[in-house]
Amino acid sequence: MLYGKTIAVVVPAYNEEKQIGRVIETMPPFVDRIIIVNDHSEDETEKIVKSYLKTKHNHTDLTITKNETQPTFYNEADILLEELNKKELKYFTPSKILNANPEKERIILITNTKNTGVGGSIARGYKWCKDHEIDCAAVMAGDGQMDPNELESICLPVIRENIDYVKGNRLMHGSANYFIPKTRFLGNSVLSLITKIASGYWRISDTQTGYTAISLKALRSIKLYKISVVSD
Repeated sequence: MLYGKTIAVVVPAYNEEKQIGRVIETMPPFVDRIIIVNDHSEDETEKIVKSYLKTKHNHTDLTITKNETQPTFYNEADILLEELNKKELKYFTPSKILNANPEKERIILITNTKNTGVGGSIARGYKWCKDHEIDCAAVMAGDGQMDPNELESICLPVIRENIDYVKGNRLMHGSANYFIPKTRFLGNSVLSLITKIASGYWRISDTQTGYTAISLKALRSIKLYKISVVSD
């Protein structure tokens, strides 16, 4: 937890057998749940994640369960919303949670029955976070390219400043034009500019990064199964 708030990281993973172990092992201690969504991988991704369920990396002292609203004379609207939320899962690609006791495990392994792409995998991870009322849900790719040391700075605006959505920014770093291939750097810059014009949010930069964090309030306000994510 961070400042008393629950933190989960959604990790979309497709054919990441070489890197997924490093993602798990380097996850910061304050992360309460690591939601790995195996997007019908064709390699040993699922098998490797399963092996970590038997290690210290899966240990947690925090039990997280789905909260059921108890009907009263005044909360009929809340009950209706809860029922609609339960039915929402039918709009997702069918998937399986492969944990024996997910309420008491740190690593949650969800496997899609068919490939959905990055957006579909993130949406499925978000759905788990929303159902379990996680205060802040971040996203880190399964290829190990995102620095776990930066995760806290991504999450803090959500849990300390009531910000609903945070994106990392690779373009601000002085070395960006050295490490990012020129064609990708140019393309990213152009797409970021177009996004600024279309949205009116001129402070947005590096719109293509997948390193993000979102609040529970924001997760509850959108139709998760309609999410589409394109990132480089």
